[in-house]
Amino acid sequence: MTHGATSHGRPSSRYQKAGWLAVAALLLARCASPIGGDGSELPPAPDFDLPSIAGERLRLADFADRVIVVDFWATWCTPCRLQAEILRGLHDQFGGGAVQFLAISLGEPEEVVREFARRHPFPYPVLVDTQEALGEALRIYALPTVMVVDRQGRVAYLRQGISDRETLRQALVEAGAESPTSVAG
Repeated sequence: MTHGATSHGRPSSRYQKAGWLAVAALLLARCASPIGGDGSELPPAPDFDLPSIAGERLRLADFADRVIVVDFWATWCTPCRLQAEILRGLHDQFGGGAVQFLAISLGEPEEVVREFARRHPFPYPVLVDTQEALGEALRIYALPTVMVVDRQGRVAYLRQGISDRETLRQALVEAGAESPTSVAG
């Protein structure tokens, strides 16, 4: 028997996982270039009207004149949990004022998202896009994906894959958010 193979000649589970992780990394690298920052015209953010797990409907227009951070995620997405922790720290610095944070679950039933959020609370509204209409409009092919919308309603930053804290902090400032006086962590 070859090292790393099962008696059936197929890779063992450990090697299959490593292979899938390598494929995912390559796909994320292809999708990882954020928009904006190159001087080109920024596209308008698509409007949405989605239910929140709190029972209200929210629209992009509800947050006019604010910088908006949207985290597209799913309950089954392990990297989404890391992205949520990064955003939680930024929310502690930027949230509550001129920056609105939103989490939008893509393609999952509302009750699944509600139960997940009950066990893992978010400090900002959680919306549900069960039909993935917004994901399709933005051509989101990987999760997590983070979008920053500037005060004029334009997509200032859109990146598939994990966005690090400093990159997001810079995207927020470039979109018009006031830089916090102290940056923790």
